[in-house]
Amino acid sequence: MKLCETFRSIQGELQGIGRQAFFIRTHGCNLGSKCTVDCDTRYSWDVAAGARCIEMTGSELDAAIKAAGVGAIVITGGEPLLQQGEIVTLVRMRHDIDWYIETNGTIVPVDALHDDEHVYFNVSPKLPSFDPNPFPLERSIFKHVVSPGTGDFRAWESRMATMPVAITRRVYFMPASRTREQYLANAPVVAAWCNEHGFNFGPREHMIVFEGKRGL
Repeated sequence: MKLCETFRSIQGELQGIGRQAFFIRTHGCNLGSKCTVDCDTRYSWDVAAGARCIEMTGSELDAAIKAAGVGAIVITGGEPLLQQGEIVTLVRMRHDIDWYIETNGTIVPVDALHDDEHVYFNVSPKLPSFDPNPFPLERSIFKHVVSPGTGDFRAWESRMATMPVAITRRVYFMPASRTREQYLANAPVVAAWCNEHGFNFGPREHMIVFEGKRGL
């Protein structure tokens, strides 16, 4: 499997928040510079940002997971679903733990992942054409990062009004931030907006605790 890094830490957002987890950051992204949203993990795919690729076999990753001694795995990127075959192999090796896949929503999950009750999807859509229907709703959350004062609020109020309730209940809005200071400034504004309109709020605990530092 092509990776950028692995580490153990606390899941800071969305499904699995607060859990001790083993993080697998995959190498490569199918969007790259074409992404319409600013990427905070360019080092997972952009050589200019320091991207490097390491390879680990399924057995090597399984051993690392066992050594970590956790009950949750977060597979992030880059774009993990570029390597679905390898992920399926890992999941089948360790069916005693929960798997959280963080994806940009542009690749349809294969049936082996879609139908597995131990596999959850934290989806961060990056394109306007995103379709949530290929993902299992009961195990998926759709995260959208919003910035106060940019027009994001008004745009999302309009979009949410046209979505089925089954989808809007799975949508979470997260404050844009690269530092703890930015998060603490934006979070109350986004949370107040969510309260006003009945939207879900997505905290970013790793920004408060670790200030988004790599490998934590």
